[in-house]
Amino acid sequence: MVEAVGKREQKKLLARNKIMEAAVSQFGSQGFQLTSVADIMRAADMGLGTFYNYFASKDELLHCLLDGLAVRLRQHLQRLEEKQESQAEILREMVMLTAELVGQNKYVLPLFLNAGEKSESTSEQREKLADKAHGPAFIAMFLHLVQAGQQSGEFRRDMSAEIITEMFHSLFQAAAFSSLPLSFEENIKMKLKLMIDGICVKA
Repeated sequence: MVEAVGKREQKKLLARNKIMEAAVSQFGSQGFQLTSVADIMRAADMGLGTFYNYFASKDELLHCLLDGLAVRLRQHLQRLEEKQESQAEILREMVMLTAELVGQNKYVLPLFLNAGEKSESTSEQREKLADKAHGPAFIAMFLHLVQAGQQSGEFRRDMSAEIITEMFHSLFQAAAFSSLPLSFEENIKMKLKLMIDGICVKA
């Protein structure tokens, strides 16, 4: 009986992953708005009704895809922190990895940018936020790094960690709407150096 339940759950997981993979393909080629649930399920070679066994809507599926990116970033952050690199290097690498993942999955960009409007204000709320893998978790990740840099004396403390964090998140918005002849990632990389230099305590 236990084995049967295990196989059933595995089958559900495989089906869910197949739908998400099809969505990534369709969103990437057609864009989020132009892709219908029918398009996704046709690409997954599954019946339309099956979609609603796993997701309430196309928007919910998009949130799940963004969750997946947040999880990948948090895993990479953990590896970087285990190496005990400087907070500036960790912050630089995490911003660029975020730029790479968001740049490769442009359909999550509006949801990612909207995360900045949903960030929590109190310390207790931020701690809860940091344990969740959804849009605002990106804000929590940057906030964690900035606070760690301030506590270690590496980053300046004459402005709040929240303001600095907001500046880093705004990098993505500026790059997304830039008219300069640069790729999304190149645009962020150039602005990032100025921002890192600006928050580091001068020796």
